[in-house]
Amino acid sequence: MKQIFRLTLAALLISAMAVALPSCGNKAKDASCPSVEFSKKLPVGVQLYSVRTDMEADMFGTLKKIREMGYAGVEFYGEYYGHSVTEVKRWCTELGLIPFSNHVPFDQMINDVDKVIAENTILGVQYIVFPYMDEASRPGIDPEQFKATVAKLGEIGVKVREAGFQLLYHNHDFEFATLPDGTVGYDYIFSNNDRANLQNEIDVCWADYAGFNPAELLTKYAGNIPVVHMKDYKLEGKLSKAPYALIGVSTDNSMKDEGGWFEYRPLGCGQVDIPAVIKAAIDGGAQWLCVEQDEPSMGLDRLGGVAKSVEYLRSLDLM
Repeated sequence: MKQIFRLTLAALLISAMAVALPSCGNKAKDASCPSVEFSKKLPVGVQLYSVRTDMEADMFGTLKKIREMGYAGVEFYGEYYGHSVTEVKRWCTELGLIPFSNHVPFDQMINDVDKVIAENTILGVQYIVFPYMDEASRPGIDPEQFKATVAKLGEIGVKVREAGFQLLYHNHDFEFATLPDGTVGYDYIFSNNDRANLQNEIDVCWADYAGFNPAELLTKYAGNIPVVHMKDYKLEGKLSKAPYALIGVSTDNSMKDEGGWFEYRPLGCGQVDIPAVIKAAIDGGAQWLCVEQDEPSMGLDRLGGVAKSVEYLRSLDLM
């Protein structure tokens, strides 16, 4: 199965499309930022959660637009809006999109991993991902429950690996809380699991937001991060709550409170050092770059945001 996947990937990358998009800036070529040389290109996909309202309204049409932008693959988020997994797989094949990964809700992973494996066997992904940890299990809430959940991740990872997939864990910022013994929760997750059973899908926005340099984390965990979530953001001040907890609080759907203001941004339009992240990802053996933008910004709709990220990556000669 994996050999077929690699051959399919190579064939689809050769046929990748290019679409000219309006400029949004280029940090790598700006005089204030040093240029970065990349040793190779990686395939670029998009986390479809970024365009979830479009997916709900017209799933096939949205996948088609994603392909026309030049994305080589897609990462699902466990939602097919009434369509069968078989139909969704057929659409991806028809459009030349590789369904390389799938984020599966926490409860499904914990309570019905056999169903998860069955569905993703049909979808044909290479990676199955824990996209978050339930609040009760987070290291800053209950360290002992956190440790129990980390052990459970490893058990599920064995079943996922034996079924022919690789299990990944996708972070937010809360994993970077410190345990009572001084260990960072994020480090505990991976140091207490066999790396064959659980690997990283680092979200560079949330690592940066938590105060950790994402490029340094990519170097630290080199060889164990096959998929890198490419997400940019802008922060002013200091929020009293995580920004994702504030979504929908105000009528304009902004993430702001009395302490500060947060906004998701297309790549190259925020404060993450994207060229340094990409270089570290390539040097560390990543297999995919996966663009994600949780909420639209800068006057763009959801599809417009992920299109701007394509334009930025093209400016770096990466697509």
